[in-house]
Amino acid sequence: MEILVSFQEEPEVKDSLIVNKKVGSGKFSVYEVHSPRHKEKFALKVFPKNKTGTVQYMKEKLMFKLSHPNIIERVPVSCHRNDFYALLTKFAKYDFFELVTSGVFNKEIFIRSYFHQLIEGIEYIHSQEIAHLDLKLDNLMLGADYKLKIIDFDQAQLLTDELISSGGSQGYRAPEVIKGTCKDLAAADIYSAGIILYAFKAKQFPFIEVNDPECKDPRCYSTFVKNNHYFWQKKAELHKDETDFNVDFIELINSMLHPRASKRCTINDIKASKWYQGHVVDKETLKNEMKESLESFRRLQRKKVSYDHLPKISNRN
Repeated sequence: MEILVSFQEEPEVKDSLIVNKKVGSGKFSVYEVHSPRHKEKFALKVFPKNKTGTVQYMKEKLMFKLSHPNIIERVPVSCHRNDFYALLTKFAKYDFFELVTSGVFNKEIFIRSYFHQLIEGIEYIHSQEIAHLDLKLDNLMLGADYKLKIIDFDQAQLLTDELISSGGSQGYRAPEVIKGTCKDLAAADIYSAGIILYAFKAKQFPFIEVNDPECKDPRCYSTFVKNNHYFWQKKAELHKDETDFNVDFIELINSMLHPRASKRCTINDIKASKWYQGHVVDKETLKNEMKESLESFRRLQRKKVSYDHLPKISNRN
């Protein structure tokens, strides 16, 4: 399939985008495309137009003013189609769901280094008065520069909005988002980032969206809130020596996942925390290390190795 577009730098030229394959099928479809003339791959998100020719992508438009190393880069184009609006971005091959479940993140220093990038991206988004509101492993990509890229702004809102309209994604959303009472949108993003950090470390979600009245089930958020010491004790037993839930890490997660948004830590609190202040690797070293890890991952993929033996974090949302 060929799609005609005009890149912003050459508005009078009709260029071809060739659709390689579908890579996302959430609320809106996403395709991997390539430009023969530019010799480059892109990601194309399609927003169908209704009978009147209008299209609902107002939330995605919030990303148009964003420019940051840890936000996926939009490529401005005009699409010469009447049936849909096209949002074109740089292409990123791997999402962090795949990287985490494959075991590519096998060192805490890598986890912390990419968590720094996630926090830097969120801090920038919030500085532009925007909340993402759907932060999850699936919406974090590894760019061609081996940097973390935040994608998918179709649930984003302005921080000044009085009430959230996003439902978030199950497993990642704050309790006030589940209840539909969220008023501090930045705090909701912090909660989701806390879930992501736990998943980076444990290759599992910390809990499911089910309450245990007795607070003895370590899979439940109610146990985390009301029986926190027991929760962490059971998690440590589950992972044995494979995952080091040290005091500094536990303190940060507890603060990021606090049930009350007003008592949840801020970006500044996160950056001042002991765990966050631990060792990281510079971006060039991280790039080289990830290249090597991904090459091993690709070899396993080519051999069709099963990952059934790895801890499961959940089905994708």
